[in-house]
Amino acid sequence: MTSPEIFPNVPLVEEILESHRPRAHGDDAGYDAYKAHVYRVVNYARALTPDAPDRDDKLAIAVAFHDLAAFETLDYLVPSIEAQDAWLQQTGRESWSDELAVVIAEHHRFSGYDSSRPYSPLVEAVRRADLVDVSQGLIRFGLPRSYVKEVRATFDAGPFFRRVIPQAALRTIRTLQQPGFVRPGNALVRSGHQGADRGQTP
Repeated sequence: MTSPEIFPNVPLVEEILESHRPRAHGDDAGYDAYKAHVYRVVNYARALTPDAPDRDDKLAIAVAFHDLAAFETLDYLVPSIEAQDAWLQQTGRESWSDELAVVIAEHHRFSGYDSSRPYSPLVEAVRRADLVDVSQGLIRFGLPRSYVKEVRATFDAGPFFRRVIPQAALRTIRTLQQPGFVRPGNALVRSGHQGADRGQTP
């Protein structure tokens, strides 16, 4: 596999993340590290899935929102999906809400997302891309080692994993919140997208 292109600036990612910067509650360093994680995942996901209509815009949106609420709680799938829904509504893209909700809800799944299920190309691309980053490149799904290394060097996401996520875990424990991030179906129900992963609508 030839080394894919690295995209250092995606206007839609910039638009979403800068407009939602208050979600970081003043933690600009942590938010910039989250942005780096977003760029890593966007780049990996683009390399892991064939081109398709609206692929790049959908990836940019879903990945920008996928961990957005981690600055508030470890149970962040639902509020991240809700923030995405609101933005999609505001920008006239509400027809994408079910698909992108499933992308976020399923992105922590360790095993593969069944290709017969709805929205599988995008869901699986983001799931794999996130796992490439979280595993620090130990898992690559066929991406060249040199490419993963270059992406990681281009975008410094360290503080997001070392500080933001552990702090969210502490807040979750202190408030006795249920960690919904381990239950994709639960996150879809709670965010108003029940059945979206089965091609059904509430």
